[in-house]
Amino acid sequence: MLNMRLLLTICYVFIFTGAFVVNGKSNDINQPTVGIIRWDAWNLINGQYDEISFYSHRAMSPEHFHYRLPFFAKVNSDTNVTINGDTQEIMDQEILYASYAGFDYWAFDTYCAFGPNCTTNSPYCAQYYQQTSNRYCPQNPAYGLYRYLSSKYIALINFTFVLLGSSPCGDEFQEYYIELMMHRQFQTVLGGRPLLYLFQFDDQEAQLCGGGWEGSGRVFNNFRQKVINRGLQNPYLVLMDGDIQRCKTRAAAIGFDAISSYGVGGGGTVQGSPFSDEVQRSVQWWNAAIQSGAKVVIPLPTGWDPRPRSEHPVPWVDQGPEHFLQPTAEELQNFFKTSIELTCTNRNVTEAQTVIVYAWNENSENGASLIPSIGNGTYYISALSDILPMSC
Repeated sequence: MLNMRLLLTICYVFIFTGAFVVNGKSNDINQPTVGIIRWDAWNLINGQYDEISFYSHRAMSPEHFHYRLPFFAKVNSDTNVTINGDTQEIMDQEILYASYAGFDYWAFDTYCAFGPNCTTNSPYCAQYYQQTSNRYCPQNPAYGLYRYLSSKYIALINFTFVLLGSSPCGDEFQEYYIELMMHRQFQTVLGGRPLLYLFQFDDQEAQLCGGGWEGSGRVFNNFRQKVINRGLQNPYLVLMDGDIQRCKTRAAAIGFDAISSYGVGGGGTVQGSPFSDEVQRSVQWWNAAIQSGAKVVIPLPTGWDPRPRSEHPVPWVDQGPEHFLQPTAEELQNFFKTSIELTCTNRNVTEAQTVIVYAWNENSENGASLIPSIGNGTYYISALSDILPMSC
């Protein structure tokens, strides 16, 4: 059930959407932006679940995980659910929810699209399927992005990408990214620099990209120049890796501007550790990253609970039952406040003045994804709407 303040907010947006500025939300230096990662794996292809959506559906079907299903899921029985987020109505509702929470941008996980039976003509996509994430071969991984770009509410939230694997090295992929980077809602930092994240880029990806890390640096430098030649500012590129020193070394090798992480990753106990432990390990990561000498974008994980994938394994990653308990509203609010305060007080290091949150809809891996769910409703986004945006 929607609370009254959320209902009034949504009604206001329905009536006055046309009054919103076309350039999206501002990147005020005294008000750090807050972005959140989207992992869109909740769609159908010709009435059948897309490749990774099949495994998401299987993992979330047991009754004891139904409380974590996104709001648009339908529970048919104790062991059967229907999940399809690939409609314009659902995306429009998601935008209203995310805007109400106070998020400035979505960071869409962006990777290869495959043909039936995981077919592809791209060596970059073939490597991702064979080496990086086994059977990670959806036919329509960008359905969420396309629905977002078609929404009448697009002005309420900006967007960027978390690029995955070596495909960002390919000319055709780069041209696709640049076209979208020219969109008026694409997230920028530092007075107009387009913001991009890169994840799952390791030695094998660097080898295919440019024959190693040095060569990959030349590839990404060429990408920067392509962006500039199209009339945009020099992009702000952020490498994601949970190992701080490795991330710093690799970011320097390929000429990236900052380091971050896709959440903080792992942790917890089989019985479930208190969320305060997740907060503690995250703050330790933040401080170590800030002291590393690299520029940093603070990653904020709202949870970790891959038990659905432990009970019903997915082929691209092996995850156990260790997890953290869900946060209370107050714990989540304080966690966000700490991350933003740290971003404000270390501006020479956190120069982009943005925080990246894990995650909006990683429901089978993150026990406290922030998309409204069957169990939690709007509990988390309502809590965040009370504190976001935050100024320095």
